Amino acid sequence: MTRRDLALALLGALTACQPSAEADPVRATPAPSEPPPSQRFERDLMTRLHMHASFDTARAIERLLIRGKLEDARYFARSLASEADVPGLEPWGAQIALVRERATAVGTATSLDDACRAEALLAAACATCHAAAGAQPEFRAPPALPVEQQTVASRMARHQWAADRLWEGMIGDAEEPWRAGLDVLAAAPLTFPDREAYRAGLALRLQHLADQARHPVSDGPIERSRLYGEILVTCEACHASSPK
Repeated sequence: MTRRDLALALLGALTACQPSAEADPVRATPAPSEPPPSQRFERDLMTRLHMHASFDTARAIERLLIRGKLEDARYFARSLASEADVPGLEPWGAQIALVRERATAVGTATSLDDACRAEALLAAACATCHAAAGAQPEFRAPPALPVEQQTVASRMARHQWAADRLWEGMIGDAEEPWRAGLDVLAAAPLTFPDREAYRAGLALRLQHLADQARHPVSDGPIERSRLYGEILVTCEACHASSPK
């Protein structure tokens, strides 16, 4: 089995066991200079296929990083950074170049923390490209928020729901899902036994970051990306410290 086959198999296993927030087909707005209808159809089709592929790859990178799979995440990031040019996307060359630059930063990161922060910047670059192309992801209605119970399993289910909403907020530059995810993460954490003081500290940090993101010092993509990167770093650290 090649390394690519192994990585794809790992991604398939992760996706099968975790709820996901997938995007519905992306609707692209034609560029100002209109080609003939047949060429426009082909261009828009290629745009949608490109957006779907990039969305799935970026989402896979984030999930792999949270689970501590740095090398596999770097593999997908390098593939995103080096993908071939897609015909018809020339008007958005600057935005695509930024996406590739930030994917390269993930692909060359030497630590999970650095990769998580770079992934947050990558998600913001993707959102910028979507906005410039007029091709925003349209997400299905989210599932119901899991009922709050004072158990680790219940809290993790709610955190997974919140993580999906944060991703939608970042990649789609959408305020409503972003706020919904933060509201869940800003809830008071569970009480951990004394022997798990490290995890208790991470839980408090996650709560603090979520509350800070609800009331940021500046309202803009840079601050949102910074806070999202720190949230990813904290989630990864908690996953790494969880009992196996």
